Amino acid sequence: MASRKGQARIETDELGEVTIPAGCYWGIGTSRALEVFSATGRPSHSLLIEAVVQVKKACAQTNGELGLLPRQIVSAITQVCDEILSGQWREQFVVDAVHGGAGAGLIININEVLANRASEILGDSLESLASVNATKHVNLSQSNNDVYTTAMRIACLSATKKLQATVLEMERLLRRKSLEFERVVKVGRTALRDDAPITLGQEFNCFGSTIEHGLRRIKDASHHLEEIGLGGRSVGTGFNTAPDFHNVVVRHLSQLTGFSLRAADDYFRLTQSMSDFVAVSSSLRELAADLAKIATDLRLMGSGPTAGFGEIKLPDSILQQSPLWPDVLPKTGIPPLTESLLMVCYQVIGNDHVVCLAAQAGQLENNTLTPVIIDNILVSVSMLQTALDIFNHHCLIKITADTFKCRETLDRSSALIAALTTEVGYQKAIEIIDSARAQKIDVREYLQSTTTVSKSSLDKIFHYKYLTTPHLLEAGTPPENPE
Repeated sequence: MASRKGQARIETDELGEVTIPAGCYWGIGTSRALEVFSATGRPSHSLLIEAVVQVKKACAQTNGELGLLPRQIVSAITQVCDEILSGQWREQFVVDAVHGGAGAGLIININEVLANRASEILGDSLESLASVNATKHVNLSQSNNDVYTTAMRIACLSATKKLQATVLEMERLLRRKSLEFERVVKVGRTALRDDAPITLGQEFNCFGSTIEHGLRRIKDASHHLEEIGLGGRSVGTGFNTAPDFHNVVVRHLSQLTGFSLRAADDYFRLTQSMSDFVAVSSSLRELAADLAKIATDLRLMGSGPTAGFGEIKLPDSILQQSPLWPDVLPKTGIPPLTESLLMVCYQVIGNDHVVCLAAQAGQLENNTLTPVIIDNILVSVSMLQTALDIFNHHCLIKITADTFKCRETLDRSSALIAALTTEVGYQKAIEIIDSARAQKIDVREYLQSTTTVSKSSLDKIFHYKYLTTPHLLEAGTPPENPE
């Protein structure tokens, strides 16, 4: 119930009176939520708000089609939904992102905004008795449980769809880099010790394959989110809901979202179990773990420029004063984007732990911690989306190889022992490596100064394919010359 008090309005409920500021479409329920929920200091993610509004629009259309709502009220509610989805009224959604009650605060907030704005469309003012009621009309055939968990699914699908495009772009960039570096042979390392030769292209192709598998896991996990429980109401029984509601609302919501949604095969499971969200969060964690490993490898390979690996050149993004003599020496460039990506990855891994804990904390017929589940997932997706977009365009695409450094390090290492063994035997190969080191020249230069190995054999064993493709190495019976 509302009454006028200056430019503001007074609304009352069983707990008493509340003054609602002028121009606010939300009402007393939202005001109550604002008093007690302020954990993060920010509202719910925009994708979640949009998803709830899409659910509300689909429910209004369904209730109208089933003859449960008057046509003019359906029209007014859907008009407000369209206004919100086009970007209007976003400042009206003020409930904190993390709040108790299984998302009830956000649902109340949106219900009140939809009802009051729809009433305004039908000719009422905010201070008058409303033609559209938040509970009787906007929330008809619904409960907070089935609406919020369905909106969580829609929001996750929308978020991961955008992320998948960015991850795919990264995979393609890595594949292109692998072709660019196909002939750049370098020292392979296991436990950070010299091992058999590998091409820089093979390393980048491995990065690409890793990202491809991560993308596949996200797609597989997201597929399960297309099953929705609208119509199950608060506990999954569908009590006080029209028998055809769930099938009709799935059709409308599929049309609104563009996703191939399907009705739940078990409404109780979708109300109680958060395992589908755990799977999505887990796929993000797995991607983050792989990205962190790749970022660390790139940092190692790009370390230097003099005392590090120096095998690749990472683009400088910012300048800093020289730590040695800041007032005299010029500023030096530093490549911080791998470090930025690492921090995002660690945050995503931490967010996944929160999701897992909250998912197992539900009791009986629902989970009241759903807001922290969806918030952490959407924050993880958003951080990965932004970080990868920047990393792709400002770092990855600009990486170049230092072919001289790669060859120099390889020629000075013991990684060539296996290749030399096919020509001169293992013991002689060891002697050659030791002699080259003693003279402080690379192995290729040492061999060129002796008659130990013929020029044709030398060209063969230093060929990138010979060094980095499968074949048996037996002294005296070397494999065919590579093409």
